[in-house]
Amino acid sequence: MTVTADDFATLKAMYPDAEIMADGGVDHVFIPKLPILTGGKNIALNALLRTGEHEGYLTRLFVERQIDGKGQNWKQYQILGRTWFAPSWNHIPADLPILSMLANHVAAFR
Repeated sequence: MTVTADDFATLKAMYPDAEIMADGGVDHVFIPKLPILTGGKNIALNALLRTGEHEGYLTRLFVERQIDGKGQNWKQYQILGRTWFAPSWNHIPADLPILSMLANHVAAFR
C-alpha cells in the first residue's frame, strides 16, 4: 500500500519527524518517539507503521522494544536494517486514513 501525499501531510502535522520508507513495494512510516499511553503512563518509542499486509496481518505497527505486560505473542523482525517488535494485533485495514490506522494499532498497548 502506498501512503497518499494528503494522508501523509495530516500525519506530518502531528509527527513532524515522520518519514516514509518503502520496502518490498509497501510503504512504512517511521515515527520517532511515538507517544504511547500504556499502563497509565506515557512512553515514547520509535515506531514503524507498515501500511500493507505482513504475514497475514492487514497492517502492522512495529516498535523498537516490547512493552511489558501489553500485547500478546510478541515477535522480533528485521526491517529496513533494524530490529523491530510487534505483538499479535490484526484486522486494521489498509484503507483507513493513516492517523486512524495508527490509533487503532496503538490501542493494543492500553
